[in-house]
Amino acid sequence: MVNAFYYIIYALAAVASVEACKKTCTATTSAGSTCNYKCTNACDSYPTKDARDDFLAALQNAGYSCSAVATNRVTCKKTRGFGGCSDHHWSCGSGC
Repeated sequence: MVNAFYYIIYALAAVASVEACKKTCTATTSAGSTCNYKCTNACDSYPTKDARDDFLAALQNAGYSCSAVATNRVTCKKTRGFGGCSDHHWSCGSGC
């Protein structure tokens, strides 16, 4: 009985430590032909700079003209096919 109780507690702890999908990089402002994004530490195991770097890489790999600003911001030029600023975001956690 003690062994079964231990495994139940262990399983519950493992499930509790998994974070739900959260937006970590989102649009903050739109100024004419520019979109600005801010990344936050939405998931404990995903540092802000890593989120920024991954978001930036995904945008650049998609062919968008974006660059890093400081350690937690991204700026993009609204080029043909970019869409709206809020169409782009980056998430972390389980089920993203």
